[in-house]
Amino acid sequence: MTITDHRPEIIELTDEQQRREWQSFTLSDLPEMISAMHVCYAVRAIADTPLLERLRSGPRSPADGLLAGIDPEMGPGFLRYLVLRGILETRGEEFFLTRLGEFLTTDVSLARLGVYVDAYGMVTSRTGDLLTGKAVYGKDVVRDGGKLGAHCDTLFSAFHTPTLLTAMRGRGVQRILDIGCGGGQLVVDACLRDPSLTGIGLDISADAVAVANEHARTCGVDDRVKFVVGDAFAPKTWPKECFEADGLCMMSALHEHFRHGEQAVVDLLNEISSTFPDLKILLVGEPEIRYDSRENDDDFFLIHVLTGQGLPRDRSAWFDVFQKSELTCRRMYTRPAAGPRLCFYDLAGKDRT
Repeated sequence: MTITDHRPEIIELTDEQQRREWQSFTLSDLPEMISAMHVCYAVRAIADTPLLERLRSGPRSPADGLLAGIDPEMGPGFLRYLVLRGILETRGEEFFLTRLGEFLTTDVSLARLGVYVDAYGMVTSRTGDLLTGKAVYGKDVVRDGGKLGAHCDTLFSAFHTPTLLTAMRGRGVQRILDIGCGGGQLVVDACLRDPSLTGIGLDISADAVAVANEHARTCGVDDRVKFVVGDAFAPKTWPKECFEADGLCMMSALHEHFRHGEQAVVDLLNEISSTFPDLKILLVGEPEIRYDSRENDDDFFLIHVLTGQGLPRDRSAWFDVFQKSELTCRRMYTRPAAGPRLCFYDLAGKDRT
């Protein structure tokens, strides 16, 4: 009996309207945008599971335990997807991070990604509802403050602790108060790098303060560092320990007070000045917002719009605010080629300039 090789007829359908519709989609950059969105979530998944540690130090093959604890039906396909995206490469039966994969999973890259995916993802995913009033920020939708603080801690430690130390040493500070300290990384990191410093952190979240005190303990600086609960925007209500500080810092928080108007910011600066008459320095670190697409500046703008926060300002606008207060800006520090675009303003009472 002879078996005939029979293949079905292949018919290609052509339709000019459908071709143009598909061409519109492919030329819109949406295919790349969709891929970028999924890569973001995939990179977070690598970091949130044991995969990242194993890809860095082993085991690197599924047979040796690379996928232990990972769904056996999904794991192999997920690894293949990462290879397709150029994040992983195979050598025999083993998987390795490519150079791209290494860049995507540095501490800084994961922290930057975490700000937008972990902390603000639940906000941006409800953009339509927020715009139409179906959801209200602060009631139906909130950012994840804990994750935001943790990711900002990573970024500040990497880029901004050296600036803080430079500013504080230049003014002879011995005890730092971090206003709105979050997880406490900045104070802990500063005191680890400079054993002559002591520090205190203040945050409105009791959970954040508990985490910060535990962090100080595990880092071995709890004899020099303490964290307390308090409202950053109400200086006269702060615990008494705060008033032992001779150097204050307020990082990426003051601009949020613009939601109450510029005068509210001026009034807060004046209240800090009167509450700390012997203050050596108030170091205000603020993102310098620019309306462009460089370094996620437009994304940074969007999350502030959606959450109703006071918008950050450029340095000239900050100078105008400081001039209206009882404090004088003596110096500004910036690090234009490293880290998020922050400016650090060295403030003090007019009689201490």
